[in-house]
Amino acid sequence: MIDEDDLWLDTNFRLYEPHQDDYTVIEIDKKGVGRPMSEPSEITDIISTGRKRAAMMYPIFKDMKCEWAGLRYAGGGVEPIIGCFGNVIQPTKGPDKGDRHHGPDKNVINNAPDNVHRICSTCHNRWHALNNKYYGTRPPADEPFMPLEEYVCKKHDAETKATDQEIADNETWWATKHKLLANVDTE
Repeated sequence: MIDEDDLWLDTNFRLYEPHQDDYTVIEIDKKGVGRPMSEPSEITDIISTGRKRAAMMYPIFKDMKCEWAGLRYAGGGVEPIIGCFGNVIQPTKGPDKGDRHHGPDKNVINNAPDNVHRICSTCHNRWHALNNKYYGTRPPADEPFMPLEEYVCKKHDAETKATDQEIADNETWWATKHKLLANVDTE
């Protein structure tokens, strides 16, 4: 028998599409003055603005290694993930494109160093597949976007390493999850 969390995960893992981190740099006039940064409460497109700011603050360099590679409790949240073996990410679009992840506070204006991570799309998709269900409706731009109060939110742990066996077992779990669910009678 399969539980509701597994069904939710199976459905939502396939639906989650990581965001695009493309941005345009704001031009500065000849006097060196640019548009001042808006207060969070005044921003009309919170998601776009926050991602553009993160892209400027946390560039993804050519052949950069996923920041969650080898970690046992990557990303924090209600269900931290086991990081990849060491996927290489790129600053361009394509299969190796790196993602910037905001979390566990999903408020994209929170660009603090412990809340923005440059990671591979595999780690990014896995974290969202496990954790999105714990978040409610996005609050106003000047408020944190944390898991609902009934859940315990863990901090990202950049120190604790997973063993090679834990990473391999995790890869097997993700690779077989959909196959196992497809063969289960849900009646």
